Formats: sequence, C-alpha cells, structure tokens
Amino acid sequence: MLRRLFSTIALSICCVLAASAQTGSGSLKGKVTDKKTSEPLPFVSVVIERNGVQVTGGSTDFDGEYFIKPIEPGTYDVIVAYTGYQPSKQQGVVVNSNTITFLNIGLNSGIELKEFEVVQYNVPLIQRDGGASGGTVTREDIAKMPGRSAASIATTVAGASTAGTDGGISIRGARTENTYYYIDGVKVPAGAGTGLPKSAIEEVQVITGGVPANYGDVTGGLVNITTRGPSRNFFGGVEYLTSGYKVGKDITDIVGLDKFAFNQVEASLSGPILFKKDSLGNKDKPLIGFFVSGQFTDVVDDAPSYIGDIRVRPEVRDAILSDPARLLPSGANDFTLGYSSEFLRTGDTETLKTRQ
Repeated sequence: MLRRLFSTIALSICCVLAASAQTGSGSLKGKVTDKKTSEPLPFVSVVIERNGVQVTGGSTDFDGEYFIKPIEPGTYDVIVAYTGYQPSKQQGVVVNSNTITFLNIGLNSGIELKEFEVVQYNVPLIQRDGGASGGTVTREDIAKMPGRSAASIATTVAGASTAGTDGGISIRGARTENTYYYIDGVKVPAGAGTGLPKSAIEEVQVITGGVPANYGDVTGGLVNITTRGPSRNFFGGVEYLTSGYKVGKDITDIVGLDKFAFNQVEASLSGPILFKKDSLGNKDKPLIGFFVSGQFTDVVDDAPSYIGDIRVRPEVRDAILSDPARLLPSGANDFTLGYSSEFLRTGDTETLKTRQ
C-alpha cells in the first residue's frame, strides 16, 4: 500500500512537471532540401544548440520535413548535417512561446566537407502558424527599450495597457484581475512576475485573443514571461540609473536632474559550473550552469503630485514640537488648554515638488 502511494505521488509530480514544461513552449518546423535541385533530403540530422550546448534535435522524414518540440523560448543555433553535403548553421533562430517557427534549409552538395555554411536568421514580420493573436518582445528588442520591468515591456504590445493604481495590465479593456501571468510555463499570482529585473528576461509574450486551450480558463488575456538561462561562457554586468542624490537630511537636499532622487542598481552573472570532458580530459561541453540577476531601487517620492506637496516649514514644526500646547484665555480669569498646531497661518507652510 505504501509503495503504491509513493508511486502515485511520483507519477503526479512527473505529470505536473511535464505539463509545466509543455506550457509556454515553442516548436520548430521546416524542410531540408538540396539547394540546387530543391529535392527533399530524408534522414538529415537537425541539432538545436543554445550558447554552444545541444538542447534538442531531430531528423527529417522521407519528405525532408522535420518538426521538433517542445522548445523553451529563446534564441538558438540550428545545425544541419548530411552525408555528401556541406553542413549548414543557422544562427540566431528565435523560438517564441506557443508559436511554430518555420525554417527551411537548403544544403550545398560537395565532396569536400571542410566548408561550413553559416547563415544569419531573420525574424519574420508575420507568423505563419495562425496561432493566438498578440505579440512577442524578444531579448534584442527588450535591450533597446527604456522600460525596466516586464509590465512596461508587455504594454508595448498592441491591446495591452496599464490600468489602476497598482500598475496592473489590462488586455483589450478587460479587468486587470482577468490578466493571467506565467513565468517559464508556471502560473503565478497577478503581478508577481512584473517586477523581474530587465536583465533576467528572455522574452515577454502577450496573448490578447485566441488563447490556447492548454492555459485553461483565461477570461481576459495572458502575459507569458520567459527568463534567461545559463551560458557557455562567463559573463555579467552592472547597470546603474539615477536622477538625483540626497546629500543631506532634509528632503530638499537633493542634487541631480530632479528632486525625486530615483536610484536603481541592477546586476547579473551567468556561466558554467560543470563541464563534460573529452577523451583527452579537456573541457568539452558544459553540463550545469547558472544565471543570477537582481536589482535594488530607492526613490524619495515614488508617486509625485502635479501640484506639489504642502508641508509645515521646518522652523515652525520645531517650534510646535518644543511647545505643543498653550494656555488660551477664555474669560476674565479663566484659561483653556489649546494645541499650538491650531494656530498655523498661511505663511507657516511651503509647497515642495516632492513629498517628505
């Protein structure tokens, strides 16, 4: 009985992991032909690599067609090799969530197999798979955007906009609570993934209509976020943004472009941990890697007002704190206790651009 219970639990965990892997994944489809005669080539090896590491692969059928899935969204290199033909490498092939990427490859025949054809992949303007409507923002586009969060990136897609005071995303006019969020195929609470560091995002997909059935009961729209993975080589970076520095204790002691003093530090680091060694004992391909990213944000006024902020002058405030109450005459020989703050005048206040 106990063994059967453990088997059921293990099977359930595997099913959950498999379902998470399938959700939000993409696929690659195409045909491999002879570049000169356009005849299909059967049983051609198709290998998909990411950062120099083989992720998955497949082969063509009798008609020279191949279909590889599931593939985690990202940018890959597709290597095609066949006996009697020059190998071909398609660089920068972008695979998006819930989308079929079409890639037809033509091979040059030749006796000498030392040459290696490298072709740069161009992202098509129109998706041919006829899937869900919406848009996808890749890492290359994210790097060019001024936005610093997944929410600001998602709102660049037509049909998505920011609504409410909490910064939630509304898709096609629906309520913000009807927008569902997924991170690497796992459903997260609303808004939980919108605060991811910019350097940790591989792509952001916004589905505004025709939501696939594997996402379940989506009534508004969907934001699917894919994070970056480890790399073959070590790399890292630090980015610092500021609009001003607070040099004193008072709110007005800020030097910079504005008085809001926005400061943000973001850092990321990636690289391999364990390598597979070749027959000579040299490092060949990485087996395990890591990627970490984080950010820290500090701002004096995160919700500035158009008309400014009214406050009591520091010297008046200090006087009230030192003498908070006073005796007020209420008759010939009678006095009542009153608060000093009740006797403020217009000249005792000042208007600032930022809140204290």
